[in-house]
Amino acid sequence: MYSFELKTVIAAMPSKVFAAITDPRYVTKWDYCRWMQNDMRLGGRLRKRDEENRLFESEIVAFDPPGRFAVVQPVLVDTEDEDEGRFPVRMEYAIESHENQSLLTFSAAGFPSEELCEREKNSWGGYFLEKLKKVAEHN
Repeated sequence: MYSFELKTVIAAMPSKVFAAITDPRYVTKWDYCRWMQNDMRLGGRLRKRDEENRLFESEIVAFDPPGRFAVVQPVLVDTEDEDEGRFPVRMEYAIESHENQSLLTFSAAGFPSEELCEREKNSWGGYFLEKLKKVAEHN
């Protein structure tokens, strides 16, 4: 299995970063989803619908506000063809207070191939984390 880790400094306190990661009002501003529901508890469910109306349901496997949040989330093998299937990935957000800002470490593990891992790493590193950062800094 393959994994990756990315870090970014966000000009917001950990509570604001945690809200940007977990609160549906903010997640729909940076994630690909148009709708989200979050049980906000360990063992709960996080449900999202993307712009193509596909449902993604995850299990919350870590919930420790404002420092840690993790889910096991299905990821599409082929983003253009849902029939290719999905595979589970553990996605974890660790937030540390860092000089009146926050250090966010995002990790994802469980990719069946290096190619799929790199695809998601490039998406997160070049798109999602930058959008999440902007939302956290302005919420």
